[in-house]
Amino acid sequence: MAETSTEMQRSPKCRQHEVLHGRLRADTKVYADVIRRLESCKAEDFEETYRAAESARLAFLRAREALKVHIALHGCERMNRE
Repeated sequence: MAETSTEMQRSPKCRQHEVLHGRLRADTKVYADVIRRLESCKAEDFEETYRAAESARLAFLRAREALKVHIALHGCERMNRE
């Protein structure tokens, strides 16, 4: 029986998707790291750390939206997780 799965019919990986996905992963890591710092920072460092957390949150949201829009417009999906 011939393989007719979606995986077999997809075109080669989309470079832009890979870049956007990498950006999302990096921004997610930064956001998670700064949240951990926020949870344990000293009172005198709270405002500065909070601003860093808010900046990281917004970067994460922008990256997530950029990937979502790219997938919707381009029709590509992440293929073959490595």
